[in-house]
Amino acid sequence: MKQINILLSGLILLGLMFSGYQCSSAELSSAKLYIQQKNWDKAVESLNKEVAKNPKSDEGYYLLGLVSKEKDEIKTMVENFDKSLQISPKFKKEIDMIKQATWAESFNAGVNNYNKAAQSKSKDTTAIFLEKSLEKFNTAIFLEPDSIESYKIVSMIYLNKGEYDNAIPVLQKIIDKQGSDFAYAQLAEIHVKKGETKQTMYKSSKNSADSVAYMQSFNTALNIAKEGLNKHPGNELLLQTLASVYGYLNKAEEGAALFEAEVKKNPNNKLSRLYYGIFLTNILNYTAAVQEFAEVIKLDPNYFEAYYFEAFAYYNWGLTILKKADQLKEDGRPEAKPRFESCITNAKIYVEKMPNEKKGYDLLFKAYSRLSMTKEAEEVQKKLSELK
Repeated sequence: MKQINILLSGLILLGLMFSGYQCSSAELSSAKLYIQQKNWDKAVESLNKEVAKNPKSDEGYYLLGLVSKEKDEIKTMVENFDKSLQISPKFKKEIDMIKQATWAESFNAGVNNYNKAAQSKSKDTTAIFLEKSLEKFNTAIFLEPDSIESYKIVSMIYLNKGEYDNAIPVLQKIIDKQGSDFAYAQLAEIHVKKGETKQTMYKSSKNSADSVAYMQSFNTALNIAKEGLNKHPGNELLLQTLASVYGYLNKAEEGAALFEAEVKKNPNNKLSRLYYGIFLTNILNYTAAVQEFAEVIKLDPNYFEAYYFEAFAYYNWGLTILKKADQLKEDGRPEAKPRFESCITNAKIYVEKMPNEKKGYDLLFKAYSRLSMTKEAEEVQKKLSELK
């Protein structure tokens, strides 16, 4: 891309050298000389005189645009090129080439600054490079408004800076132009984060307005993710967002219904099955839940989270049996025992594969304790202490 830009600049200057001055006005001739000398201010001065004397000077405005590019005044460059084209299409080919080259330069500079920001270990330096990157990508967008990649990186910069309100219109622009799964997922996630913040505020304030605000944010996220999933079936980021939002909204039954539909559409989507099983657990449909987790394991025996959630479902199944029996003044332990044993079986597989994950040991400890397996519970408790 850089070689093309250098060649283009060289050709333009070469063209000026051989274009001849005999047919040009004194102002244009002077301007061309100043351009060859890279005396941009003097060139602008001569060209302004030219277009003042001859408002229909297509070449005058074209050269003003060229000089504006060299001065990195991109908006002025475009304005002058537009004026030239309004007069005649004589320089259209050159203008298109220059605008494309300028777009490429801006895009590449944006990428370079973004990479420098990512590599920097200094917070201040990172912020400086992100700002430079943002400026260059906004220039690229100005030159090529349909450049989706530029919008994507601008949105990523805003997200990295935590400027969610600035990221929202950029992501919406991507959705309007392309319906990108990336944009749907990121936009929904922004509203999830906004909901989390407002929910925290509500917990402190107990103000009903804060409650309404966080519910609105979560519902907005839900609608965006649903729309995105309709256009991008099976997209993992959108499935994850939907699962978390249904959790925040305490809409387990709706979550179960959505993921049941997703499983029917694509029975081999292990993530849909996993979330379906989780929501089935939440609505106390343990029989169906453990079946879903078993199906996930059939699809991918190395998808270890399925072992954990199956263990979790069995443990809660056992607790539910004990609770109902207690309400009836009955002994629920015989019925609950095989559920706790199944919890242990799956949790042991999980901790074997994920030895540093505390949650697996936590389930094991609880299940052993429920079965009065004191020795095993103590061993697991030691492991939990080591992981703290």
